[in-house]
Amino acid sequence: MARRDTAGRYLYWSDRRVRAVAEEVGLSLERGWRWNFTVNLPMTQFQIGEGNRAQSRLRTAQRLLRKLGPLAATSFDGPPPLSYVHGIGHVEFAEFVGTYATNKAVLCHIRTRCREGRRVDVVLFGSMEHVEGFRPADALDEGWVSSAAPAIEELLRSRGTENTWQWDDDQSRAVEALKIAVQQGQRPYQEHEGRPWTRGYTLGHDRQAHWCAEIYADVVLDDARWNFDGWFDLADAHRIVIGAPLWVRALRPDTLVRYQGRNAGWLRRLRRHRMPSVEQSPPTLTAPRSPQRVRAPE
Repeated sequence: MARRDTAGRYLYWSDRRVRAVAEEVGLSLERGWRWNFTVNLPMTQFQIGEGNRAQSRLRTAQRLLRKLGPLAATSFDGPPPLSYVHGIGHVEFAEFVGTYATNKAVLCHIRTRCREGRRVDVVLFGSMEHVEGFRPADALDEGWVSSAAPAIEELLRSRGTENTWQWDDDQSRAVEALKIAVQQGQRPYQEHEGRPWTRGYTLGHDRQAHWCAEIYADVVLDDARWNFDGWFDLADAHRIVIGAPLWVRALRPDTLVRYQGRNAGWLRRLRRHRMPSVEQSPPTLTAPRSPQRVRAPE
């Protein structure tokens, strides 16, 4: 039986980002050729190749984490900002879209707690081409999308160094990113609390995944400024961490839930049939802005 640390399936892997981070910290990922033999009697075949891709990724991830050392935080007990974070837990997947999206992007949302018990939301944005556990067809392409999506794309493209939009301070922009993570795809007259599969653009989740991310914004909200009373999905928001995923790896075969492919699928089909025709956006905490073209981060 495979050990827990060697068994697993990568639901997301960005080879470009992994290599970029490795280069930044001085880690060479080039290992030369691997020699493989396959036997096909009566002849023996000789091959040169990369070996098992999942094992190669696992070794790469382990080497990168060792090189990052204390730069890769495993908790949110210290003050911001963090540069890299990794952990194990519940990871939700959804499409990240704007009204006029030019290509598909993915959103990963992790909710955890710091040692003091305060809520921490990790919101990661990447490219759908790096997703291997879900299909775009798994999502309903209906529901509310945020006019702040271009501001989030600018945050990712500039690694948090630029902000030319109306959400012109770190806290307000972070709140918009969290709203996208927990409210995108909402429909009028629908109750979504505790049922993410009823929202549009959601793909599924894994209950026990190892994730690692590069962080571009790490914000602690001012309790005196923000009043989320009545917002069940924002009620106790405290720290919002935004970045790009390097990888998400399922550790067990029975923890992955695809909303279209599992029991939630019939709920989605029923909801599609009964969808009201009147469009209505959920309430916002900031004034809306005209939607712009959005490109997926790589």
